[in-house]
Amino acid sequence: MAIHIIQIDKHRFVCGLFWQSLSRPRELAREARELGAKIESDLYVLRTDQSTAQAGFGQSADGARRGMFSLGAIISKTLALEGAYYDGDKQRVHNWLAALRLPDGMWAYFAARDANFLPNGDFAGTREEVMERLHGDYGLGGWNVVLGDAELADYGFHNFEARTVESFIPHRKDGRIRAHRWWGLQPVRTRRNHWPWLAAALVVLALAGGWGYLQRVRRQQAEQLAEEAHRAERLHVLQRAGPSVQPPPWGGKPRPASLAKACVDRLGFLAAGGWLLDEYVCTGDKVSYAWSRHGSTLALLRAEVPDAVFDLNGEKASLVVPLRLERDAPEALLDRKALMEPIISDMQHIGIGFRIASLAPPAAAARTPVPQWQAYSFSCDSRALAPTAVAGLLDRPGVRIDRIAYRTGQWSIEGVMYVK
Repeated sequence: MAIHIIQIDKHRFVCGLFWQSLSRPRELAREARELGAKIESDLYVLRTDQSTAQAGFGQSADGARRGMFSLGAIISKTLALEGAYYDGDKQRVHNWLAALRLPDGMWAYFAARDANFLPNGDFAGTREEVMERLHGDYGLGGWNVVLGDAELADYGFHNFEARTVESFIPHRKDGRIRAHRWWGLQPVRTRRNHWPWLAAALVVLALAGGWGYLQRVRRQQAEQLAEEAHRAERLHVLQRAGPSVQPPPWGGKPRPASLAKACVDRLGFLAAGGWLLDEYVCTGDKVSYAWSRHGSTLALLRAEVPDAVFDLNGEKASLVVPLRLERDAPEALLDRKALMEPIISDMQHIGIGFRIASLAPPAAAARTPVPQWQAYSFSCDSRALAPTAVAGLLDRPGVRIDRIAYRTGQWSIEGVMYVK
């Protein structure tokens, strides 16, 4: 993406940075420098708005210099502080487009989704280039507001607000720009040499890790032998016993509230490396992510998600992460009326469609008695509610969630209800 530099008063501003999301809140600068080194950029700037952290990268070979101010970072911070007018009120804005005339006659374009700059959402070009991009992105829908020079009002953009570049830049009472150091580009590489200390630390860690690994292997071997002996003893007892009782299936699953909280806490990588998250699925034993490229590159996703698995064409990617949650002992069941009617009533009260269907009992061995419970599947879309809120209504005896999914901002929940 080409760097474009403009001068306003005594300061120089830069457009055309490449923005990437950051995921380590306590070490944003380090993460940004590591990512900059991987994508071979030598300058970066940090922005943190509305619980979002991103780094914008540029190249000195393209004309960018240390200390130049990022116009995109300034505009996003101003919007985060001031908000914008849309739907009849001034409020926080997370999804916005901006097309602004620059003092040199060129135009700047910015596009942010969920308060994050898109990877190619910061550039400068001719008016025709910017308008072509603006119309293309606007057609995707879902934008809170469109910001731009007053001459764009005639295009009929929904929730359009007329703004100039200068209106986003803070000024003092005397008219001078109130500059902030964090606006400026910083070098990705620092001059301090940490290699001797790092080498010594690695030697110590290797020695400690080797001893710890040996102890862990011995402990795992002992546990495995004990588990095999226990399994053999249990099998011997079962073979001698009479008809066995089928174990309650709800006892082996986490409670709804516990699973929902874990699933929401682990939702991430919404725009990792500029890739679009198509689906996020969470079950009692794993979470999985599925992305599509969305104009980015394989290397950018790999830099942010090293364990991602790509398809042969490099257009799709996925990641599966194990999930370990506590399983409670099986509780006593309620009858169908006592369990279902309060849940259905609560869902109707908040306007959520709740679908229930009877499940056939699982096929049992000849010596296994018929289970003393009935099972019903359920599913719902949580609309604007978080899964944790819906799970609070479902957290009753015999109710278990099997699957929580997130697609394009919408949550869905599936599970089973057991009744006596």
